[in-house]
Amino acid sequence: MLRNALMVSLSALVCALIAQPARLAAQPTSVPLLRGLNPAMISATPFSKGDFVLSWNNDTITCNGEAVSAVERIAPHPQLIAKKLLNFPVTIGFSVDETGRAVDMRVLEGGYVEGELEASFDTEAKTMRIDTKRFLARFAVRDLMPSLRASRFVEGARRSECRVVYSPQYVEAARVPRDTLAILGVVPRMLLNTALRDQLGGGDCSTVGWPAPLFRGFPDFRKVSARDGARKWSWVRFDIDENGAPANVSVIFSSGDADLDAQSLLAFRDNRFAGGPRTGCVAAWWRNPGVIPAPPAPEDSDFPDFRSCEKLRSWDKKPKLTYPQAYNERAIEGWAVLGFDIAADGTVGNVRVLSVQPSEEFGEVGAAVLRSGRFEAGDAAVTQCVERVRFVTTKDAAATSDS
Repeated sequence: MLRNALMVSLSALVCALIAQPARLAAQPTSVPLLRGLNPAMISATPFSKGDFVLSWNNDTITCNGEAVSAVERIAPHPQLIAKKLLNFPVTIGFSVDETGRAVDMRVLEGGYVEGELEASFDTEAKTMRIDTKRFLARFAVRDLMPSLRASRFVEGARRSECRVVYSPQYVEAARVPRDTLAILGVVPRMLLNTALRDQLGGGDCSTVGWPAPLFRGFPDFRKVSARDGARKWSWVRFDIDENGAPANVSVIFSSGDADLDAQSLLAFRDNRFAGGPRTGCVAAWWRNPGVIPAPPAPEDSDFPDFRSCEKLRSWDKKPKLTYPQAYNERAIEGWAVLGFDIAADGTVGNVRVLSVQPSEEFGEVGAAVLRSGRFEAGDAAVTQCVERVRFVTTKDAAATSDS
């Protein structure tokens, strides 16, 4: 399922490898992942099946060596995993700004920086095999920093030298608690399969066959406020009688928003379905996150050794903005200030991150964005250039459903 989503990002690496068949022929090769292949920028659909559910538990959060508590803790998204990909903890370092949000987020230990691709080559058969297990291990940590940014701490006082350790926990999908399964089912673009839906609803609705809707009601989302950085959601369980009308409608799990729970129940009042009776049907409604703006960006005067080079060279091919998907799912904005050089042929090179917020991942994605562009050729190279890449979401806090 992930192969197509990874193909574009891996193609450049594959081309570089197969260009050297004599050196790599018929032997397994361990290739460190390029920093530009950060899973935060990969567009991929979450698995809809798997033997395990991966969740992340975090230890005590400390700042300057003292324990601190989050006013509102947003847990990383759980994931369905075909096999246990990693068993090591991941330590995130960060600061807390005056608004109570995490900034300066970076991986201190574990996580994607340890990822590798295992590649083996057979030049006679002209084949190459890539084992993406370790890449998937990197992919599994993609929501750690976005969820930390969505969490809130006490406002008004800056804190520094903060750190939190996330430890992976695996539970067999068939044994996962129903409340965890409910959270899994509202992960962005995740769809529970029929077995998991019936596991959640305690009936046979999906196994027998989801009934075709004849009429669908919708909640009035004007009465439901958005939650910054996280979805509000409600799972509704219902039966369907012989006439196709819903019965025994109730909210079985939710994020705790009374307005959304009430509107979700009202949405089923006039619903009608085709087909015979069903029991234990479930459907989710959610309100997409409210936007968390980026921290203030530095002034140009903060980088006296660098200059804007757009007056010296014009873009021949403007960079293509790729929004870090894990942050886009939580409507989290960011920016990166990048230093770079322009070769005589217009190629962008020597890209370095001068400043970035709210996490290092915006710097890595921003660097990849900048490298995707090309300037017009000139007589000589231009050095010490500076560019800002801003990630501003246009995500609307819209109402959506899983069905």
